Amino acid sequence: MFHQSPAQFGDIARARVVNRRRTEAFRGSLGRLGQPMPQVSGFQFRNTNSASAVNCCVGCTRAPATGGHTNLGVGQRGAGAVNLVAANAMEIVFTIAGHRAGIEYDILRTLRTSQWQRRGGAWTRMEAFPMGTNDDHHADDECLSPRSNRIFVLDTPGWPNIALPAPNGTIFGGVTGVPSAADATEIVVRDSFAEWVNARSVDDGISWTALELPPLSGGTPRRHVYWHNIIWLIRNPAGDPTGTWVMGPRSEIRLTALSAAVINAAPA
Repeated sequence: MFHQSPAQFGDIARARVVNRRRTEAFRGSLGRLGQPMPQVSGFQFRNTNSASAVNCCVGCTRAPATGGHTNLGVGQRGAGAVNLVAANAMEIVFTIAGHRAGIEYDILRTLRTSQWQRRGGAWTRMEAFPMGTNDDHHADDECLSPRSNRIFVLDTPGWPNIALPAPNGTIFGGVTGVPSAADATEIVVRDSFAEWVNARSVDDGISWTALELPPLSGGTPRRHVYWHNIIWLIRNPAGDPTGTWVMGPRSEIRLTALSAAVINAAPA
């Protein structure tokens, strides 16, 4: 998710449609040869250090990077202590059980999001989109050819092209292009994401199918992997509308969803 690239977000009518490949999805399919589909036997959510060395995604070498691999975590600081850009980054590693030749994979994502700004002490919402909004516009962030039975996805929500600290006058536009105000003293983006894996086998006559994920504790089926992102930009000095922009201490990127009530409420 790139807040500075509204063209990638697509028009809002289309954004409510989950990726076309999901429309054919159904679970537990058997092909003409009676072979079951693979399963996702495990996953790892990574928000420290840098992207996996074997992650083949096109975007996984983009700066800021360490050893040629994109930095993860708040401010994409990787293993360092200094926030480098106005974005956070994570990687999910899915382990596939039962992979065989001819199986193709896809990793899909939807989101719920809002962006807020604070001016003169008052919060106003710049934009918001409900859960189910499409956030899967390209495959540059995915490595879909299994490496030791693992596939990968990377995301850098925020403004990865804006270095921090950012000078006064920097504009933090929303996904639709709505600009932040020049006198804003805080900018807050809160995203909640749902991620899952589809697969198909043309040879076996199996169309795109949502793969079974590891169950929740107690055996409850897991439909998605949920994670969230908070970017809380503040001024330095704090509250000074002429100060530089820095990443605030309440920024985070981690597992678990954020509710609509949290995302739609003014920051507090």
